[in-house]
Amino acid sequence: MIERKITLEASDVNEALSEASKQWKIPVENLHAEVVGEEKGGFLGGLFGGKKKLQVEVSCVVREDLLSRGVEFVNQVLSLMDFNAECTPAENNTLDIEGEDAADYVVGRYADAVKGMEYLVNLALRDPRSEPRLKVDSCGYRERRTKSLERLAEATARQAVKYGRPIRLDPMASWERWVIHTTLKNHGDVTTESVGEAPMRKVVVMPKYDPDSVRTPGPATMRFRAQRELSERNQRNNNMPSRRKFRR
Repeated sequence: MIERKITLEASDVNEALSEASKQWKIPVENLHAEVVGEEKGGFLGGLFGGKKKLQVEVSCVVREDLLSRGVEFVNQVLSLMDFNAECTPAENNTLDIEGEDAADYVVGRYADAVKGMEYLVNLALRDPRSEPRLKVDSCGYRERRTKSLERLAEATARQAVKYGRPIRLDPMASWERWVIHTTLKNHGDVTTESVGEAPMRKVVVMPKYDPDSVRTPGPATMRFRAQRELSERNQRNNNMPSRRKFRR
């Protein structure tokens, strides 16, 4: 077994998992967290309202032979498909496919073969109780796709804010959705959530809405209602008779 561990200081477990996921580039669902200590901040160790900080140990366990078994499985599939390509192990639980047919047939236009191979190898070899998912890459596809998804996330956020309504993206694999969520996690004007069931699960990018501010971007129906209420309130104020009228 190979076990990776890191101890982080965070306000809660989810924050620690998110930070470890970002550092290791591994989805949160493949990580395990345990609180190993806590300390209180603020004056005199938090006696006067200081916020607690947790010491969280995050770990990721991988069987040492998992990559080698994954390489063997993928090479057998490539051989049966008569592809001139070879799979080798890479960092971060990744199986890398390179060769003469890799760019045209394994990646292709939409990388369907890469995605299908990743699904097959995890279906055949993965133990969900202790092992993270294996990732399959070819010709630098995942890096290019990650950068493309980051640009898509930013562009979608701008559209959601501009038009004041949620925008649904196309169905994506779990790691692709993770890129969208991570890119927009600290965005000041939008939030994200995943909806639907795999393989049609997709990300929704939603504008944040402040009901106390008409100018804040938000769902069009709520924004219209707020504008209408403000208009009616102003009209009532304008029609209110002057106090001088009732003086005697």
